[in-house]
Amino acid sequence: MKYTEYKVITDLDKLDGLCGDLAAAGVSGLVINDPRDAEYFDKGAAGWVIWDYVDKSVMEQFEEAPSVTFYIEEGKTLPEGAASLIRGFEVKRTLVDDEDWLHKWEEYYVPMRLSPRVVAKPVWKEFDPQPGDIVIDIDPGMAFGTGSSPTSYLAVRLMEKHFPAPCLQAVDIGCGTGILSIIAAKLGAEKITAVDIDPEAVRSTAANAKINGCGDRITVFRGSFAESINCRADAVLANLTAELVMELCNDVARICRPGTVFISSGIIDDKEALCCGRIQRAGFEIIDIERDDCWSAVAAVKL
Repeated sequence: MKYTEYKVITDLDKLDGLCGDLAAAGVSGLVINDPRDAEYFDKGAAGWVIWDYVDKSVMEQFEEAPSVTFYIEEGKTLPEGAASLIRGFEVKRTLVDDEDWLHKWEEYYVPMRLSPRVVAKPVWKEFDPQPGDIVIDIDPGMAFGTGSSPTSYLAVRLMEKHFPAPCLQAVDIGCGTGILSIIAAKLGAEKITAVDIDPEAVRSTAANAKINGCGDRITVFRGSFAESINCRADAVLANLTAELVMELCNDVARICRPGTVFISSGIIDDKEALCCGRIQRAGFEIIDIERDDCWSAVAAVKL
């Protein structure tokens, strides 16, 4: 199958806004080149994210101008509104075959330490764990969530510190590849209910749960959180956006008992205070915040 590759060249101050607008317009599979990300490879974010190996070509791409790339199947048009969003930017269009790019990223996905104990690794790579390590095997497929983004590993670090024990029931909202669900299982959760609106995420979560030997404890649904989840949870995990976290706070509170731990991530720094206030008004106490770059993750407990 052939696709049209759209590479949109932009400025750093416009990059995040453009990506958000494209996603809202229905453009999926965004590939973002942000030169600021190079620091994660040089020193490790927050001093504890460790990359075992980085190919020279990966570092070279950060020397290029900021850009966002996406693919549209040949013969199909851009989603409504997307064409106007990229008007005025330099746009490079290239016709490519899916075999040229679909699996190319696998060369650069390597084992990564997400927190002091938790390591995420691709299923096709070997890793020599240290005593006490919790190793998660991930096959991302076309779903979001290898653990490498700050929104993921900040949530993981909070999970390592605050995940309840015992945990009879955990809920993962917007499960992606299922990485947080699997870590919940590895941390002792007896049952995990995962939900996502993306059918690829549902497939990916189920497959990765099976790979990690916890498929019998993870039940995954396609749908919205409010419509799909009615259990009583001991832990709720949500790697989303600040807007979605704030929108879902009351629904999260509905399935919590006093003492339930609510860990939310994907919160941009300029909305941290607003999001924390919304979480508190829903009946939670903020107990910890992890930050890196422009992102925050929040741990709260139901009062």
